[in-house]
Amino acid sequence: MNSLEFFIYKYSYSFGDNIDLSSIPMMLRRKLSPAGKIAMYTLLQCYEAGEPELVYTSRYGELERMVKLIKQQLEENEVSPANFSFSVHNSTIGLFSLINKIHNDYNSIAACENSFSAGLLAAILNKKETLFCYAESVDRYESCSMLIGTEYKENSIRVVCESNLQELNQPDFISFLEGKQSIYACPLYLLRRYND
Repeated sequence: MNSLEFFIYKYSYSFGDNIDLSSIPMMLRRKLSPAGKIAMYTLLQCYEAGEPELVYTSRYGELERMVKLIKQQLEENEVSPANFSFSVHNSTIGLFSLINKIHNDYNSIAACENSFSAGLLAAILNKKETLFCYAESVDRYESCSMLIGTEYKENSIRVVCESNLQELNQPDFISFLEGKQSIYACPLYLLRRYND
């Protein structure tokens, strides 16, 4: 892979603390799972306006809802249509695009333990302004969203994505975002952060 330069304009992450979704109508808020609420919160923190490209990634998506649906099917031999409609992997990003009237196609990715890095790579490869979101509900609730693009903007973070030829593994992306480490390395690629 040739190196790709991009810029992080805004970022937000949460582990479920201090989530404010008061800007979303209550009827829509009630449809969100705990993981969906965290993802929606970080997305809203990064969204500026307009119609950016959208990339959403999660290992298991709406895992809790799927488990409830399976139990309901086994115990009652039927499934609630309302529960089913928000059990799909892309329900959170779909609801986000509806709320903000974003008409672009969006990409929803599940790649097992590489879901975060595969989704971020898809966002980088868009080569357009893209709103990226990772959300997870296994072991703990967490979400990280970023607005990225190829043009420099004031106070943005310059990042270069390149092949991980050294096979490093530094999976703490939050430390990378906060500037505590200048490299984020995963099996798929390596990111270098520059402070110019």
